[in-house]
Amino acid sequence: MNSVTVIFSNMGDTDTLVLKHIWEGLPNVKVIEVNGHNGPWAKRVNSAILAEKDTLILCGHGYPSGLLSPQSHGEPLIVSERNVRYIKAKRVIGIWCHASSFAQSMNLKGFFSSMFISNPVEALVNNCPKSSGEIITREEILFGKRLNKLIASDTPMSEWKDKLIDQADMSIDVVRFNYKGLTYRG
Repeated sequence: MNSVTVIFSNMGDTDTLVLKHIWEGLPNVKVIEVNGHNGPWAKRVNSAILAEKDTLILCGHGYPSGLLSPQSHGEPLIVSERNVRYIKAKRVIGIWCHASSFAQSMNLKGFFSSMFISNPVEALVNNCPKSSGEIITREEILFGKRLNKLIASDTPMSEWKDKLIDQADMSIDVVRFNYKGLTYRG
């Protein structure tokens, strides 16, 4: 496996902490974590994005306009139309709410989540009332571990959605919602 750079927007909540399962144990991983306390991030993030030629994982909370910064000062988005042009990686993975909308609007190729339910409030808002916080967290961890295996095995990204769905318990409302929203843009 070649190099992997992770741009991790860590809000310090369970919703984002479980994302570490996506890259945990992968060889040659460089994690650029942005949290509420580690100062200006723009130069670190932009140079890491520009330097990564193989696999770039972008994850945290976000909007169709980009990956949200957990810092209350400075630029509100870590990845946005402002710096998406720096992406040169062969494989781009975006896991945040509405990452697929961002990718489509920026013509970014890769594998992306759509709205991704990560807590009970989001489950209710998205008409998935049957899943408790415990189930949501457990299923997020399983998703991260499954995605990790796909990244490590060099499985073509075009096959990821089907492989993830095959492994998931699609009888769980939140799982069905989250997995159906996954998108590959080739």
